[in-house]
Amino acid sequence: MININKENWNNMLHHEEALVIFVHTPFCATCQLAERMLTILEEADHAQSFFRMNASFFPEFMEQQKITSVPALLLVKDGVVIDQLYAFESVTKLHNVLEGWKQKQSIQQ
Repeated sequence: MININKENWNNMLHHEEALVIFVHTPFCATCQLAERMLTILEEADHAQSFFRMNASFFPEFMEQQKITSVPALLLVKDGVVIDQLYAFESVTKLHNVLEGWKQKQSIQQ
């Protein structure tokens, strides 16, 4: 996973392609479990990469985009959340959601 920090955030806001961002907080046990699931998906598909955002460092983004809880998986384009997932039920569900997002993006482009 690629960590998002204040320095690289502005570049990501203007990224041409949609980004998949995992939003977490450091002491959230559910976030740690969700991150393990995403790591499995990254290892299974090396073309898939996730960005990792600590919600504590981006309160303005969280408020503007109405992110209601963590963990959250966001599909973000031009700094705007176009889809989100809050329930990390299984690796299989995450895989299916990501495949749906990929299809949605290929249609929109």
